[in-house]
Amino acid sequence: MPAVSRFVSDERIRDYFDHQGHRTALSQRALQAHSDTWLGHTELDGVGPLVAEVSPYAQDLDGSEVNEPEQMLALVADLGRSTARMHAVADDESEHDLVDFSTEDEIHAAISRDDREFVASLVDFAHDYGAQVQRDHQLFVDLFRNGQLIEVD
Repeated sequence: MPAVSRFVSDERIRDYFDHQGHRTALSQRALQAHSDTWLGHTELDGVGPLVAEVSPYAQDLDGSEVNEPEQMLALVADLGRSTARMHAVADDESEHDLVDFSTEDEIHAAISRDDREFVASLVDFAHDYGAQVQRDHQLFVDLFRNGQLIEVD
């Protein structure tokens, strides 16, 4: 269950989904232009897991060759365009009626109100996030070096 779902107070939204598997399947279909053919959900012992194909051809991005700021900026720009395109194609054709508007139109309208404020907000977020990652990494290193990480079987 996503942490944010604890703060959803709108009963219409909260009650729309049978369980988290149902919510995730519908959300992925709405947000991805080409979602998994096998994407769905089921119910086992009162729990609603997501059902999805794990592709034998799936590959992670190899970031080992991205070492310079220019390379990172180009990669982030490409990934941003790719993600935006998948979302833009998907939401207008989703199969549910919970969201009855075009996501990209709403996002564009919100961002367009004040481009400079949007950029400043992203920069602030990036700096805050980077600082948090550094703190988290240091905590991990300290725990690891002191033998304090718990093994999970």
